[in-house]
Amino acid sequence: MFNRLFVNHGIANSAVINDTFTLYKKVSEQYGNQDILEYVRQLVPKGILNNSLIEHEEPLKSVLQWFKKDFMKWTPKDPKCEKCNSSGLPMRFELINGNSWKLRKIETYTCNTCGSKQVFPRYGDILKIAETRTGRCSEWSMIFGAILNSLSIETRIVHDYLDHCWNESLINGKWTHVDSTLEYPISFDHPYYYEQNWGKKYSYVLAFSYNRLEDVTQRYTKRRVEYTSYLPKLKDIYADI
Repeated sequence: MFNRLFVNHGIANSAVINDTFTLYKKVSEQYGNQDILEYVRQLVPKGILNNSLIEHEEPLKSVLQWFKKDFMKWTPKDPKCEKCNSSGLPMRFELINGNSWKLRKIETYTCNTCGSKQVFPRYGDILKIAETRTGRCSEWSMIFGAILNSLSIETRIVHDYLDHCWNESLINGKWTHVDSTLEYPISFDHPYYYEQNWGKKYSYVLAFSYNRLEDVTQRYTKRRVEYTSYLPKLKDIYADI
């Protein structure tokens, strides 16, 4: 029954649901861990912290710009050999499943010319992401959410079940789109950006807090979304994890 439900709403299968639900619940738990929050707060330069406290007209501008330009590094899906560059040829890819949400999987890229390897562990452990400071949208949104929570800005993870995730922060009593992978000001409060610029056709966008799952699809599309009976079932699954 659930497999049919997921396919009808654009999600491959129940395993995807279970894996992402477990991951995002564990990430949300880390957002409430004061030791983790104190650690990531110390990573933010004092000047950025001070600016973040006074930016009323442009909320989060300083921390978004610092995070993207100075803190995190993007990990491409098609890396080039760092040793010989191999004339731009693609590297051989291998995916190894991890043993838990803390280490979700390991991507290994091998150069077909010189044999050198590049290894990209996909962590769900925020302290590990803070240590490596590299990743794609999931790693970026996980640790950026932790940083904002450490600044007493309540923040959660959003996943579109296509190929992207980002954050929402509670700003002036309103859940607001925040995407640290984008350039400012597009990274703040531009929820229709994906639909208008990436051609996204949403039927399924979920926001994750520790004790709550919320359907936020309508927030990210200008077309009317027809809600069906799937959400209570998904909330039950999330509550049981």
